[in-house]
Parts: sequence; C-alpha cells; structure tokens
Amino acid sequence: MQIKKLRLSGFKSFVDPTELRIEKGLTGVVGPNGCGKSNLLEAIRWVMGENSAKSMRGGGMEDVIFAGTEDRPERQFAEVALTAERETDDVTSLHVGDNDSELEIVRRIERGSGSAYRANGTDVRAKDIALIFADAATGAHSPALVSQGKISNIISSKPEARREMLEEAAGISGLHVRRRDAEQKLRAAEKNLSRLDDILGDMEQRAANLRRQAKQAERYRKLSAEINIVEGRLIYARWKEAAAASDLAKAEAEAAEASVDAAHKEQQAAVTAQNESARALGLLRAEVQRVREQASESSHRLLTLTNERDNLKSRLLDLQAQAQRIQEDNAREDQLTRDAMEALDRLEQDEKRLASELAELNRERPDLERAVERSERAASEAEVELAKAVAEEARIQAEIKVANAAVDAARARHDRLAVELDRLNAERAEMGDEAELEAVLAEAIATREAAQKAADGSGGKIASLEEQRIEATAARDSAQSGLAALKAERAGLQSEHDALNRELSKAESTNKAIDRVKPAPGYERALAAALGDDLLASVGEDGDRFWGGADKALSGDAPSGTEILLDRVQAPAELHNRLSQIFVADSDEGQALAIGQRLVTKAGALRRWDGFVARDDGNASAERLVRANRLRELQELLGPAGDRVTAAETALATQREAITTIETQLAEARTARREAEEALRRALREADQAEEALAWLRKRTASLAERDQALKAETATALAELEAAQQERASQPDGAAQEQARSALQDQRDAARGQVMSAQAALSAIDQKLAQVKEQKAVASAQIRSWQDRSGEAEARMKEMAKRGAMIEAEVETLADRPRVIEVEVTRLAEQQDALNAQVTEKDAELQAAELAQRDHEDRLAQASEALSQARETRAGAKARAENQDLRRMEMGRISAEKFECPAPVLPKKLEFDENTVGDAAEESAELERLTLSRERIGPVNLVAADELAELETEWEKSTRESEELNEAIHQLRGSIGSLNREGRQRLLAAFEEVDRHFQRLFATLFDGGKAHLEMINSDDPLEAGLEIMAQPPGKKLTSLTLLSGGEQALTAVALIFGLFLTNPAPICVLDEVDAPLDDANIERFCDLLDKMVAETSTRYLIVTHNAVTMSRMHRLFGVTMVERGISQLVSVDLNAAEELLAAE
Repeated sequence: MQIKKLRLSGFKSFVDPTELRIEKGLTGVVGPNGCGKSNLLEAIRWVMGENSAKSMRGGGMEDVIFAGTEDRPERQFAEVALTAERETDDVTSLHVGDNDSELEIVRRIERGSGSAYRANGTDVRAKDIALIFADAATGAHSPALVSQGKISNIISSKPEARREMLEEAAGISGLHVRRRDAEQKLRAAEKNLSRLDDILGDMEQRAANLRRQAKQAERYRKLSAEINIVEGRLIYARWKEAAAASDLAKAEAEAAEASVDAAHKEQQAAVTAQNESARALGLLRAEVQRVREQASESSHRLLTLTNERDNLKSRLLDLQAQAQRIQEDNAREDQLTRDAMEALDRLEQDEKRLASELAELNRERPDLERAVERSERAASEAEVELAKAVAEEARIQAEIKVANAAVDAARARHDRLAVELDRLNAERAEMGDEAELEAVLAEAIATREAAQKAADGSGGKIASLEEQRIEATAARDSAQSGLAALKAERAGLQSEHDALNRELSKAESTNKAIDRVKPAPGYERALAAALGDDLLASVGEDGDRFWGGADKALSGDAPSGTEILLDRVQAPAELHNRLSQIFVADSDEGQALAIGQRLVTKAGALRRWDGFVARDDGNASAERLVRANRLRELQELLGPAGDRVTAAETALATQREAITTIETQLAEARTARREAEEALRRALREADQAEEALAWLRKRTASLAERDQALKAETATALAELEAAQQERASQPDGAAQEQARSALQDQRDAARGQVMSAQAALSAIDQKLAQVKEQKAVASAQIRSWQDRSGEAEARMKEMAKRGAMIEAEVETLADRPRVIEVEVTRLAEQQDALNAQVTEKDAELQAAELAQRDHEDRLAQASEALSQARETRAGAKARAENQDLRRMEMGRISAEKFECPAPVLPKKLEFDENTVGDAAEESAELERLTLSRERIGPVNLVAADELAELETEWEKSTRESEELNEAIHQLRGSIGSLNREGRQRLLAAFEEVDRHFQRLFATLFDGGKAHLEMINSDDPLEAGLEIMAQPPGKKLTSLTLLSGGEQALTAVALIFGLFLTNPAPICVLDEVDAPLDDANIERFCDLLDKMVAETSTRYLIVTHNAVTMSRMHRLFGVTMVERGISQLVSVDLNAAEELLAAE
C-alpha cells in the first residue's frame, strides 16, 4: 500500500476542501505556531480509526468539526479521505472494489449522528478499517505516526507501555484483536455453561417437586369431589329453610294490614281539627300585623321630623360662621392689592435703569472686537517669521551632523582595517608547521589499518553464537508451545472437574442412595431406570423414605444373556437385596423373569416380572450418575496432567538457561566487536582529522596572503576617505548667526501673543457685564408680570366673596321660621304613637291564646301519625321478610342451576344423596368447612404437574446436549487462544531481535559512536514483559534511558522510533516537530538519517518542522497559513523542481 494523498473538508481549522499530496521522499510541512500543522497528522490518525477524543485534543469527537469564527458559521460535518495505491499482492481489500488499483478510505462525522466509514464507496465498519491498516503495518496508533510530545512520552512511559510500540512493529495488533475476541467468546461460553449447569440442577429439583405435586393433585381431586356433594346438600338445606320462613312471614303481614287501617282513620280526624284551628290563627296574625305596621309607620314619621328639626338648627349656625369668614377674607385681599401697586412702581424704575446700561455696553463692544483682530494678525505674522528662522537653523545643524558622521565613519573604518591587519599578522605567526601535520597523518593511517583487521576478525565468533541462539530460541518456543498446550489441557480438565464438583455438591443430603452408589461406566442409565425415584431416598433410617436393608431373598436363575446389576455397581449393603434381583442386558428380548426380578437395558428400558414396562425413566438420575463417574475419571486424569505440566516447565527452564548462557557469550562477543569497531572509528576519525588539518593549513596559508594584500589596499582607501571628510566638515558654518535671529523673532512672537491676550480679556469682561445686565432686566420684567397677576386675582376673589355673602343672607331669612313649625308636628305625632302601642299589646295577648290551642291540635295529629307509621313499619317488615325468604329460596335455586345445572328440589336425585339424611344448614356448613380446610391444608396444588414433568424431561435432554456442545466449544477456544499466544510470542521475539539490531546501528549513527541495546524485563512471558532502553553515549557509562541528559534522551528516542519503523516499514511516516529538542549538529545527523531511510525504504515521509536546516533538506514543502483568523490554508513548493528551474536559468 502506498499513501498518495489526504483530502480534508470541515476538519478542525481546514474548513474549505484541502488536498495534501504525499509523494515519494521527504515532504515538509511548515508554518507559524497555531496555524493548524498538527491538524494534518490528526486527520490521518482520525481517518485510520482513532476514537479517543482526548487524543484528538478535544472534549468530544464532534470537536473535530469546524466550530466557526466571527466571519464564518460552524460546519455540520467533517470529512477526511485517504487515497492509497494498492499493490498486486495486497490482501487488505476486504472484497471492497477488488478490481480497483486504488483504495480510498473516507470517514465522515455529522453533528449528533456519529462517524461513518466508506471504502471505495462501500460502507464498512470501524473494525474493518482497523484491520485494513493493521495488515498494511500502519494504523491510528502506529509508531510511524509520531505526534508532538511522542519523544517525551517514550522517555517518561513505563516499560510495559514501550512494549506496545514493539507489538505495533511486530504487526501483532491484529492478533491481539483476534485474541480478545476469542477470550470474550470463551468467557461468554464459560458463563453460558455455568448458567446451563445451574439450569440442569434446577431442572432436577423441579422434577422431584413435580412428582410430589402430582400426588398432591390426586388427593386434591378426591377432596374436591366430596366438597361438591356437600355443597349440594348445603344448598338443598338452605332452600328448605327459606321456603318455611317465607310462609310464616306472609301470615304476619296479613295481621299488620288491619292495624294500619285503624290508625289511618284516627289520623284523618286529627287533621280536620288541626286545619280549623290553623285557619282562625291565620286571621288573628293578619290583624296583629296590620296594627304593628301602623305603629311602625307613625314612629318612622316622628323620627324623620325630629332629625329635620335638628339639621335646620345646625345649618343656621353654619351660615352665620361662613358670613364671618367672608368679611375677614375681604379685608386681607384689600391689603394685598395695595402691596402690589407699591411693588409695581419700584420695579418699573429698575427696568428703565437697566435698559440705559445695556445700550451703553452695546456701543463699547465693536471697538474692542477690532482691537482683538489687529493683535491676532500681528501675532500670526510673528509666528510665520519665527518658523522660517527655525527651519533655516535646523537645515544648518543637519548638514553639520552629516559631515561629522562622515568623518566618524571614515575614522572607524580606518581603525578597523588597522586592527584586522594586526590580527592577520598574529594568526600567520601562530599557524603550525606543515611537516609535523604530515607525520601525524601517516601515523593515523597505520593505526586505522590495524583496527580494521581486528574488527574483521571478530565476526566469525558472533555468527556462530547467533546460530546457536536461534536454535536454542526455536527449542524454547517449542517448549513454550508444548507447555501452553499442556496447561490448556489441564485447565480444561480442571474447569470441567470444578463444574461437575459444584453441580454434584448442590445435593440436599449426602446420605441419599444416588450419592453412595458407583455404577461401572455404561451402566448408569440401567441403574437409574432400575431404581427410579428410590435413588433419592436416604440410606439408613433417615426421613420418611429410606433404605433400611433386608436379608437377601432367594431368586430364580438369571435370564439368558444377562448379568446381575449388583456385580456392576458399588453400593451400600442396604441396596444389595434390591440390586441382586435386577439383571442387565444389551436389549430386552422378552426373557422370562421370576417373581421379584427386573430386567433393564443399558439404554435405560425397564421390564418387571409382573409385565410393567418403563422407558426413558430416570433420565435426571442417570445423568447425575454419569457426571459422578466423569468426576471420578477427571480426578484420576488431573494428577498425570499436572505431572506433565511440571515436566514441561522444567524443560522450558532448561532451555531458557541455555539461551541465557548463549546470550551472555554473544553479548561478550558483541562487546568485543563493538570495542574493535570503536577503535576503528576512532582511528578513522583521527586520520580524517589529520588529513583535514593539513588541507586546512595549506588552504588557510594561501587565504591569509590574499587577505593581507586586500587589507593593505583597503587601508589606503580608508585614509583618503578620512582626509576628504575632514576637509568637508571644515568648510561648514557653525550656526551661531541663525540661532541669534531665531531668538529675536521668538521674543517678538511672545510680545504679540501678550497683546492678543490683553485685548481678548477686555472683550471677555464687557461680554460678561452685558450678560449680567440682560439677566437683571429679564428678572425685573418677570417680577412686574407676577405682581400684576396677583393684583388681578385679588380683585376677582373680592367680587366672588361679595356674591357669596348675599346668598348666605337670603338663605338665613328663608330658614328662620321652619324649626317652630316642625316642633308642633312632632308633638301631635308623639300622642298618636302612644295610642297605637297600646292596641298592639292587646292584639299580642289574643294571638298567644290562639297559638296554644293550635299546638294542642298538632300534638294530637303527631300521636296519630306515629301510630300509623308504626303499623305500616310492622306491615312492611313482615312483607320484607316474606320477600327476602322468597329471594333466598330463588337464590338457592339459581345457585343450584349455575353450579349443578338443575333446580334445588332435584338436587338429591342429581347428586345421589338421601334428602331425609340432610340436616340443617349449620350442620351441612360445618361439614363443608371441614372438608375445605382439609383441602386447603394440602397447600398450592399444580393440577398439570404430570404434563409439566414430561415437558421438563424433554427440555432437560436438550439442555444436556447444549452443555456437551459448549464444553467442546470451550476446548476449541482455549486451543485457539494458545495458538494465538504462541504466534504472538514468536513474532514479538523476532521483532525484538530485529528492532534491537536496528536500534544499535541507528544509535551509533546518531551519536557518532557509543552503544545501546534493548532489554525485556519484569516477566518471562514476552507478551507481558516491559521494554527497557539501555544506552551508553560516547565517553559515558551504560545506563537506562531516564538517567541520560535531555538531548541524549531525545536522540535515543529517535533511534528507537526509527528502529521500530525499519522492522516493519509503514506506507507513511509522519514526524511532528521531532527535531525540536535537537541542536544544530544533531539536526544534521537527523537529516542524514532521514536521507538514508528514504533510500532504504519505500515509505513516504511527512515532516512537520520549524527548523531551517530540516526545511532545506526536504524534497518539497507545504506551508500552512492562517490569513483568515481561525481558517487554515495549504500552499506548496517543490524544492527539487525549483532547483532545476534555477539551474536552467
């Protein structure tokens, strides 16, 4: 697979459709911080299936969708497409577009809808995408995708976390996925098996319960039949009692009817007398009401006249008070009018004075304005002259500064050239002798040749030890595989043993016969069919059902082709008599049986001597016996299985010790070779240094001669320039005359400004006084208007008060005689009221006498009505009892019809009982209650227990078959997991060796020497061990990664990343600012390493960097810009094409 291009739309800051072409070689991505460079790496990881929002630097996966800016709205979806070219032997198609030469993976996410994947336009699962990239040695967590901080993560991570990087390089991520799937299936199968075992045990308990329930159902049906007959006798007895009671109640109702007629006549006479008394009482009450109304009307009239008299007196007093107040107000208003006239005279004089002052100020103001204009014009002319003088002075000063600067520059250049010439002479004197350097070069070449011979001679021993290590590793892997298989076999036996032991230990009692018999294999169903439910009885006197034992009875001869069951069963002595009468055959061929004998087949069919035949009986007991035999067999197998595992572990330990010895020898040989190689590199370095020093000396000598001639020529030129600049400065004026002229003009300008300020101050003062006079005149005019308004209002109020006084006098004259007239009328009405009150008292006495007579008639009527009511109640009670007894008799008939489908009188014939033996209802009810309590004491009854038992046995057989299938599936899954673990270990160890080899080579390249290696620690199992990095930079001791300096840690981590990458090269490698912690020298080594990686692999590299050296080594550059805030854009430059274009020009 070759990654060709990446297309983004709406992904984070890349809101517009953007395409990044990934060509062969090194592709650089540059740009300022925060412009979105790292979003390209995150887009690659996201389309490869990354599902961690935290890894995408977000709080939720929807945060990858463009969130909008001030000028652009948010997007509703994000889409990233990765296009790759498939090779001819590519197996990652998953049958999606198999005929296409290209594979396009698209991931799209919409707000609120989640992610969706497509491969060449076909919808696929995230798991399919992960497998596609895993098979291509890449993926969202590939070590070839190095994000920011990955270097520091490698340095700070635990050894177990580093092992995961090794697993990615080994390409066993897919194996881990498959192993997890298999483990999940295994756990589910074991859980299902455990649940199924519980179900089977529950079925056995349910079967025993159903057998007991069937017996209870039979007794229940018998009692129900007896209860049915007793219910019929009770209904018949109640029907007879209701008929007799109905006849007696009808006779009582006829006697009560006569009593009702007599009481009714007495009530009619009392009603007539009461009506006559009521009519007379009504007439008297009307007369009393008329007299009372007359007295009330007279009293109301008297009260009205009294109130009117009092009101007239109060009104006259009020009118007199109002007339007094009007006189006082009239005097006050007259005084106010005189005060207003005096104030108006004074204000009119003030107004005339202010008007004359205002006219005088208006005449003076134009002269002051003209004076201000003249002074401002003079000041402006002085400012112009001063500005001209300042400009002239500035020009002269600028020319002086330019001339001074030229002189200083010429003098500085001359001095600098003189110092450079002195330094050049000193350097020429300090340079070494060329003959000495030639002797050092010859000695270094001799040392290099000797070191080369020593390094070449150390390879044979290492090759031999490598072959021995490979053979020992293969033997160890074989031993590990065998040990894993044996452990899986033992675990399977142990799991089956534990499951059977748990199931068999659930028995209610260990003293049951089924727990104490041990049939031979193959005879379990025969024993279960022969004994049936008797296997659940206890042995010895324990409980209601038990085997107590008996003397062995004589039996006839054994039927032909049979064997005695007792010979095939180990059982307690209490069962020997029974088992000796049972014979076992392969099939029932109708053999003759003596009395007491039974014949069973191994399949579980039973035939007794009396002709009784049972098939498929006792399946649950048979299965329990089979499991007990299997448990004993497993107990015998577990011991040898454990011995085999122990032997395999011993063999594996021996192989590991052999590997340890070989690796120790190999490490020593490698150390010797590395020391020889280090000596060779040191000799090469010394020879190169000597050769470079000699060449540099020759080149530097020639360069210094040329530089000496150039400096002498430049010194002469600088001296001539200095003399010319000094002459030019001497010809410039000193600027004193210009400064004096500027000072005089500045004094004139200040004087003109003083005159302007004086004239403006005089004008401002007269304007202020003018405003004050205008304000005073306006205040005087307002006061004049105010006093005029007050005078007019006072005159109007005086006219109104005169009019009001005349009206009061007229009203007093009208009301003066009215109180005397009203007093005469009040006296007459008081005499009339006394006469009416006496008449009311007389009529009240007559009314009380009439009311007493009316109450006597009402008491007589009430007594007659009460007697009539009692007679009617007696009659109604007798009729109700008769009706109730009739209803009771009809109800008994209805119940009889509903329950027994016949009338009550024919119940004795229907239910076949003697009606003369039927007692009263209480006796029959007591008998019914007794039988009902007997039936209730049985408890809940399952009337369909027999049918349920048959269904349960069928379900039990089905569950047994499912249990066997699950056991077989568990064994297969354990074998598959073991195979995956073996393959994973082999591939991981092979990858470890290869990564270690690459890591050692790359470390020496990046550090220009030194040595390093990888170690598996914390566990003997490679799949559980951690990865530790041991490094020894040049001139330091061997130590772990965490004890190195920051720069050394970064270079070591880079070596590990590329070592992992070379082990299983991915189609694409992304390095996000990996060179950030490196200095300039290490940057060059890093870039040289990238060039070698490009030459060795077909991987396409995408480098995100800020370093200028790294940028210069790229084949093409992409720039990420953010012209619009929050919006990333991509621009590209092909550096190779640019170089060709420059060469062509």
